[in-house]
Amino acid sequence: MEAALWPTLADAVSLLAARGLRSALIGGLAVSLRGQPRMTVDVDLVVLATVDEALRLVADLATTPFDPLFPGVEEVVAKAFILPLRHRQTLIRVDLAIGLSGFEQEAVARATPIMIGAASIPVVSIEDLLVMKALAGRPQDDEDIRGLVAARQGTIDWPACLTLAERLGGAIDIDIAGRLRSARAGHGG
Repeated sequence: MEAALWPTLADAVSLLAARGLRSALIGGLAVSLRGQPRMTVDVDLVVLATVDEALRLVADLATTPFDPLFPGVEEVVAKAFILPLRHRQTLIRVDLAIGLSGFEQEAVARATPIMIGAASIPVVSIEDLLVMKALAGRPQDDEDIRGLVAARQGTIDWPACLTLAERLGGAIDIDIAGRLRSARAGHGG
């Protein structure tokens, strides 16, 4: 994995914590830390913030190790609830998903810290990560699901994972649980 990802991640978590914003690692780095090593070129975090708090962070970026990924990022924050940044030193992209949904808030609350060097990084649970990946549904997400299930089959809390997937999927009319059941069945679970 790209060595520059770790200091970028540590700076992002530190930045958010200094502002009293809770966050958790998601995406490719979380997949790697939860048991399925894979290549990734960016850092993805979900952060519990309001849109106004995210916009205040944008306004304060000059005092941080980060720049907005492009001019006018405020519109993306307000409409898409994501804050794309670039670390000034490493030039690595950091996507901060503004966690407004109940599921995202629960996922951050359930996140557990993993020590990376001297930094304590909250990482979403494998169950939440599987649900996020099934919800996103891109080819890389399907590959991540298969890899995580193969690597961690015996440690996944399947009843909790599937209950969460059914609840979330029912709310948005997507068969998230079915995708996870298929991945589980494909690995003898």
